[in-house]
Amino acid sequence: MRVISLLPSATEIVYALGHGKELVGRSSECDFPPEVKALPEVMRPKVRDMDRSSRAIDDRVRGARSRNESLYDLDLEQLRALRPDLLLTQNLCGVCSVTEEEVTTACKRAGVSPRITSLTPTDLAEVWDSFETVGAALGDREAGASLARRARESTPPRPSTGRTIAVVEWLDPPILAGLWTPDLISAAGGVPVGPVRGEPGFGTSWSELAERAPDVLLLSPCSFSVARTKQELAGNPTLLREIHSVRPRAGTFIADEAYFSRPGPRLADGARLLRRILDHEPPTGPMPAELLSAHLVQDER
Repeated sequence: MRVISLLPSATEIVYALGHGKELVGRSSECDFPPEVKALPEVMRPKVRDMDRSSRAIDDRVRGARSRNESLYDLDLEQLRALRPDLLLTQNLCGVCSVTEEEVTTACKRAGVSPRITSLTPTDLAEVWDSFETVGAALGDREAGASLARRARESTPPRPSTGRTIAVVEWLDPPILAGLWTPDLISAAGGVPVGPVRGEPGFGTSWSELAERAPDVLLLSPCSFSVARTKQELAGNPTLLREIHSVRPRAGTFIADEAYFSRPGPRLADGARLLRRILDHEPPTGPMPAELLSAHLVQDER
């Protein structure tokens, strides 16, 4: 089977199911596992501005969405050349990827007719269910069911510690993460600050977050690695002071977005990371996360 994935999470699911060799194309944001980057890009952002500030990126995205413009280009020549049998996409967020409607239109224009499977999970249970959906689309229901079962078993309910956790999925302006993130917090034994499970994230301010006084503040901006977040903070002293003003009792942490923003297998690692933080254990292992470095945090004297 010839498969194109337009979602980083779907790409990770395909590999986790043991079907990575069937992938023939990807989006430019599909970067894990590393070998997938050798595949041709079928979808890429119209503007590559990830080196710009969070505020500048947000302004550009809001402007495009207000004009009902897509943020991505689909390569019709690549679609035609790759002749996919299956195309994995989503219909949840026009900022994260192209929509199912855009994919359908592009395939018609390219003269190809793959089966299109759209993944739109809104909470953690639906994320795990999507593993079965992809398994079925690949003709391997057993692998899908097995991966989903392991994921469910890896995130068992944990008694609440009563400590609150705020996960921020964008820095400037700050956005509190929703959808499956409240489930991850609850699975770790924390109490979510912000949206309830299944509801999208919403904007806030650093002063409002300071008033909420979370025990843990986790910075995990969508599409940002730990290094990219640190770069942003090091270059914006004002933003850094605003974040520092929250003063969470158990600390401020920076995490790789893949463990919170991507609805794939590594969400289970995100739950484990939060557990370690609540248990006052260092966030070690496969989860790239760091305590906000002292040399970046400067008190106003």
